[in-house]
Amino acid sequence: MSLLARFEEVAELFFTGPFKKTATRLQPVEIAKELVKEMLRHKQVSISQVYVPNVYRVYLHSKDWVPLASFGETFLIELSKYLHQEGERNSYTFLGKPSIELHADDTVNLREMFVEVAFDDSVDIDWREEEGNTREKELEHEKTTIFQDVVKTNFPKEGITSRNLRYILEIIQGPDIGKLFPLDAENIYIGRHAQCELVLTDLEASRRHLKMTQCEQGWLLDDLGSTNGTMVNGQRVSRQLILPGDRIQIGQSILAIKRV
Repeated sequence: MSLLARFEEVAELFFTGPFKKTATRLQPVEIAKELVKEMLRHKQVSISQVYVPNVYRVYLHSKDWVPLASFGETFLIELSKYLHQEGERNSYTFLGKPSIELHADDTVNLREMFVEVAFDDSVDIDWREEEGNTREKELEHEKTTIFQDVVKTNFPKEGITSRNLRYILEIIQGPDIGKLFPLDAENIYIGRHAQCELVLTDLEASRRHLKMTQCEQGWLLDDLGSTNGTMVNGQRVSRQLILPGDRIQIGQSILAIKRV
């Protein structure tokens, strides 16, 4: 039996009611197929290894997302195992067990999905085999579940008003020149998608172009498989430590971190 057939069999066992083959909503096996496509599309070839992303964020219309979310982590773990097996079958290397997240996003059409990938060696996924039946495990499950609805954060559109903010991201060139953004969140997504924290109108930017994560040294920039790539100080990068004064180029836009 092929891995895809095996996953479809498992999915049918879990979701016999909500996901019949005649249903009009998105099927679990369709998500599995799309994840494999994204894995293959974003593979990176090194001297001795072929690396594939280990983080997959799937954005679905809320009507497709709701029935899946009710099943907790079970479906996500099965997806992770399936993707890992497909990668091993092709002799690909993951930085860690695949992490699958499902998010509700009504800018995505029904029965469609948008997948964002990343390489992140800090992600640790637990394929728990045993059933947790204690309240402690139930609480831990509630804390760690990665099914979550995406809520857009409202940031100031003009200027910085808080005296407590130490750094801002300023767009110094491009369609959004002059726009200021406070760097006060742990993770900041930048791109054209409406769910990004910093939304660009630059048509050469991808929907979810890059992520910036706070760290002790500064900010860690991760290009999220963008079409046109990301440049830092004139050099194309996939992951780079960013410090105040560095210039980040996304399409026609140039952004810089400044202290306030």
